Amino acid sequence: MNIYLIGMMGTGKSTIGELLTEKLDYPFVDLDEKIEKSAGKSITEIFENDGEENFRNLESEQLRSYSDSVISCGGGIILKEENRTFMKENGKAVLLIASISELSKRLMESDSRPLLAGEKKEELLTNIWLERRLHYLNTADYTIETGHKTNEEIAEEILRHLN
Repeated sequence: MNIYLIGMMGTGKSTIGELLTEKLDYPFVDLDEKIEKSAGKSITEIFENDGEENFRNLESEQLRSYSDSVISCGGGIILKEENRTFMKENGKAVLLIASISELSKRLMESDSRPLLAGEKKEELLTNIWLERRLHYLNTADYTIETGHKTNEEIAEEILRHLN
């Protein structure tokens, strides 16, 4: 069974995923890293040179490549119905959420987020959340608020839900 960590960029999916693998003795997979490695270029370069649709196809392909793993998914993985269905059929999806202001603070210095190119990060994040919210909620088996918790507390909460 896979454990899929889903949610907006900046919610801590990769950090929490690495913590969970230590506790579960599952391999950790960061889908964005795997996509970059297989494509031989950064996500920003894929978006700029090949387009978002091509990136989403690479993302779907990578999603299907792992079993019995903790998988940190890119924020847009839930945009494709086939991905949402695949996650439901092949594991448990945990939605990590945080307030828009918290996400904006966490992503303030990030320049590797192609969907956040621009000055108005909070507005962009709000629009992305509104576009994806129902897909996140309908895909998730569990939802965990990450704003005022330590990484350890979040990982422990996920483990309690899984058991």
